Amino acid sequence: MVLIKNMNIALIVYSNYSSDARVRRYAEVLAEDGHLVDVICLRENYIPKEKKIRLIQYPIRRIRRGISWYVIDYFMFFLYSFFILSINYFSKKYKIVHVNNMPDFLVFTAIVPKILGSKIILDMHDPMPELYMSKFHVNDNNIFVRLLKIVEKTAFLFADKVITANDVFRQLFLSRNDITDNHISVILNCPDNNIFNNNFKRIIKDKYFNVIYMGTVDDRFRIDLTISTMPVLIKKIPNIRLVIIPKIEEEGIYFQNLKKSVTEKKLENFVIFKKPLPLEKIAEELKSADIGIVLADNNVFTDKIFPVKLLEFIQMKIPIIATKTKLLGKYFTDKEIFFLPENSVDEFSKAVTALFNNPRLRGQLTTNANKYLLVNNWRNEQVKYIKIVRNLIE
Repeated sequence: MVLIKNMNIALIVYSNYSSDARVRRYAEVLAEDGHLVDVICLRENYIPKEKKIRLIQYPIRRIRRGISWYVIDYFMFFLYSFFILSINYFSKKYKIVHVNNMPDFLVFTAIVPKILGSKIILDMHDPMPELYMSKFHVNDNNIFVRLLKIVEKTAFLFADKVITANDVFRQLFLSRNDITDNHISVILNCPDNNIFNNNFKRIIKDKYFNVIYMGTVDDRFRIDLTISTMPVLIKKIPNIRLVIIPKIEEEGIYFQNLKKSVTEKKLENFVIFKKPLPLEKIAEELKSADIGIVLADNNVFTDKIFPVKLLEFIQMKIPIIATKTKLLGKYFTDKEIFFLPENSVDEFSKAVTALFNNPRLRGQLTTNANKYLLVNNWRNEQVKYIKIVRNLIE
């Protein structure tokens, strides 16, 4: 499969490039194919190794301060991206502009390139109406949810191609938008084997039994439950350590409350908050992990997500304790993941203790889960992505 070489391609994403696995995979496979890739993203201290990838960084650091700040910051990032993309188009003549949600309306930063001939890809990482309902505990009659659905519908019509992360998302989008089957495709959120490589000897840095959470720190992912369980677990596993690697440095009130809870419970020696890390550093941290956790409240959003962190744990041969959501229950069994039917302190405590006491079980879970990646992996998904790009420019 051969593409026209040396195209200029732009990627837009409201996140840090170094830790956004999905966006990095796109940029890197395009660079490997000989294309020059500009990524408009959030500010951070990171330089890609690939010479054909250039980061254009939004100067304001991302923080979480409630819904009002979300709207303001999204709008400011939109204006920045619109200006940069429009100005750069006249020198770069981007063939493809690949816009990653959230928010969905970022796709309209590509109005000028689209008018002048660029093809637009909209990548729906997550459905915003469902995420909003989950985060702010409202139903689909909420005025903002209805508005988000209108924005989504308009964004889909504007884009030349929509891609999304799993078939449940695809069916959801097809059910409520005026698009054809071939307008939207699935690119699975599989880990990059070049970074998350399981051909290593597990690092034993210290005497700790390490339980790791990584990703967005929000109440829907029940990190509070893991911290609440720690006093119980310490009595059974004195050398246990919970390591939390957040997606962004200032995760808002919930994150601050977690830190406060750790202090109040005097768990500072047992609960470690890391700074946000690029993917390479996360992979290094995982070499010393004994258990990975993927908990979630069962709701309209979490029932539909397939967390990339779960697949990264699998790729690194780390046994997983996860909430049995509808989607995960569809693809995995109890022979591959230690599922929690409910999220409770007692249930989580028993799961961690069972895995601690049974190294053989840990090994069986990782071996069985790894079979999923034999078919569903980035080597296969990148071929699908390149085909989408090729079809758009032919």
